[in-house]
Amino acid sequence: MIIKTSSDALPFVSLFIPAYNEEKVIKTKINNSLGLQYPQNKIEIVVASDGSTDDTNKIASTFGDQITFFEYSERGGKTNLINKTIPKLNGEIIIFSDASAILEQNALHKLIRHFRDDKIGCVSGQYKLGKGNSTSSSTGESIYWRYETTIKSCESKFYSILGAHGALYAIRAELFEPLPPNAINDDYILPMLAVKHGFRAIYEEKAIAKEIVHASIKGEVTRRRRISVGNFQQLFILKSLLNPFRGKIAFEFISHKLLRSFAFVFMVLLFLLNLFLHTPLFLSLLIFQIFFYVTGLLMYLFKIKECRIKLFTIPFYIFIINYSSYLGFVEFLKGNEETLWEKSTN
Repeated sequence: MIIKTSSDALPFVSLFIPAYNEEKVIKTKINNSLGLQYPQNKIEIVVASDGSTDDTNKIASTFGDQITFFEYSERGGKTNLINKTIPKLNGEIIIFSDASAILEQNALHKLIRHFRDDKIGCVSGQYKLGKGNSTSSSTGESIYWRYETTIKSCESKFYSILGAHGALYAIRAELFEPLPPNAINDDYILPMLAVKHGFRAIYEEKAIAKEIVHASIKGEVTRRRRISVGNFQQLFILKSLLNPFRGKIAFEFISHKLLRSFAFVFMVLLFLLNLFLHTPLFLSLLIFQIFFYVTGLLMYLFKIKECRIKLFTIPFYIFIINYSSYLGFVEFLKGNEETLWEKSTN
């Protein structure tokens, strides 16, 4: 049965929070979840600890029956955590949210209202960086996420978004299916599996989740490398979406997922091509490319975390993204599909 919702009959939902060594943020996250504008008798707040070795379990336990707490003694990775825990939940809608993401009070209402439409299988909220961090990587990331928001909004209107923000997204419980054991990016695969079965995944930019922990440069590269491995993995798991007869979703999957995953290859080819084109226009482009890459590389090598010239943060973050994509591609070719997730603040 696919549920329908109305303004006077909200569905019962499960807010699922996966956690691994989240002692710095878990109390804030749970308090934020308890304060959301959603009827208390229509929501269960679920924290699942994946073998945490810090005080995450101790802190979560202090909330008693205000939350549902699953404590797993052995660490199995996020995919394993999801596969073990989601079938135990009671919600008609499963809402996924990172432990480090703070939701605006009306975020759940903004997500859930879309499930009145039987054709909607997944709704993603908008990810924003929290205030108080002025590092080059976070400034560049903020610009990048504004760009991503624009793309997702356009894709949502065109047909369906490709993947969701792990900070906040919701799926119909009956559309959940266990992830492949080696799956990495659940926030991409689960929404796309719903799309594969004929449902739409859409973007709700008014359902806002703000990140309260920022990654170091090293941590950001590690996180993005892992995401990149997942991106190449997804091309195989969801390869049927490359079929052009699937129409709009095939166009989006090829242009957004396939081509963007290999953007670092096109960047290198474009640079090499410009070396052999000696017209004023292409010479100007070559100079710009050299400035762009050298700026990003130097800021990365010297770990320049703060920069007053915001223009420099753009090549810096684009360098991190594409360098991480290259590293992820190499790891994927080696078969190193690590499903354990590490803290990106290191």
